[in-house]
Amino acid sequence: MLVRGKFRAKLSQFYKFNGLGSFGLIAKASFSVVVIMAAVMDTGFASSPSMACEADWMGLKVNLFAFDFDGTCTQKDTTSLLYKASERYRSSTQAEMKIIDERWIEIGTIYWKGLQETVSRSMALHTDPNSLPSFNERGLRSFLQEVNKYNMAMMKKVEASEILKGISKEGIKEIAKEVKLSPGCLNVLNHINLPLHLISVNWCQELIQANLDHLRHVNIFANSFPLEGELSSGHVGKKVTSPFDKETIFQDLVHKLSTDSSNGISVFVGDSIGDILAMLKADVGIVVGKSHTLRKVAKAFGIKLLPLQEIQKMTGNGCQEFATPKERGILFEAPSWNEIGFTLFGTRYIPNKF
Repeated sequence: MLVRGKFRAKLSQFYKFNGLGSFGLIAKASFSVVVIMAAVMDTGFASSPSMACEADWMGLKVNLFAFDFDGTCTQKDTTSLLYKASERYRSSTQAEMKIIDERWIEIGTIYWKGLQETVSRSMALHTDPNSLPSFNERGLRSFLQEVNKYNMAMMKKVEASEILKGISKEGIKEIAKEVKLSPGCLNVLNHINLPLHLISVNWCQELIQANLDHLRHVNIFANSFPLEGELSSGHVGKKVTSPFDKETIFQDLVHKLSTDSSNGISVFVGDSIGDILAMLKADVGIVVGKSHTLRKVAKAFGIKLLPLQEIQKMTGNGCQEFATPKERGILFEAPSWNEIGFTLFGTRYIPNKF
């Protein structure tokens, strides 16, 4: 599993040195302080205390980078645009479009209300308020199973409504113009000189490709619309539909790389509870966005969310050997994609280069 075993061996030393209670103080420390990055050794980015420290953060050695699309690389979920790609909608009058719009809004309102109820009910069922605040993976997985059942049931209702029937390639190209990407996302991705792996439950892989097609070597794992002739049938070709699917795909990628001799870490960037299992499997799982649901779930199941800049360590006396604090149930929060870029590449990162 890449170099995770060596990370865990150093974890106890990391916490003894910093203390869990010091995270808040560390997060408030100046971002421009002198930090440590030593010569890369057999762990991928550990350092020898005898070697001289660099004056600037030089980044991390990454050999696997995966990320989500909706809400992670986009400012909003793009599912709400899909029905507008149907030939029926595109050929409708303004009055007819308004009726279809209202129908979609009604479906969306029912979905979000039901989702919040499912999340609250399932969290109450699978958490123990009297237990110690440690990572409860078993409870988390049971919780996500319940949420996934709800999502699959709602997907069937959307398919039955036939509101997604008749989507065309031209329609997808048109709605792709309405997608707004998160600031810095493409810039960071273009800095990564590795195959990129996008793992998304988005229903339309073609929509993702229309927005990220100019990226170098990106592999997309997502769903698509089966066609009847040249138009969609109204059903979803299901390939990636749950947090468990994302986790499996990511684990397969990690396993494939583990047979290589190259060292480095795995990174997964996501924004929601749908990404949570894949992020937890990564050496560095990074949360972007402001999802209240994800943070509520993290707290309920003992997942620690640390500032991303915590990866950069400060010292006043020479070099402090450092390894990513990859303990079960730890994720990092990034306020922006540019901070992800600075963390991965250090002084080599150039904002707005691409």
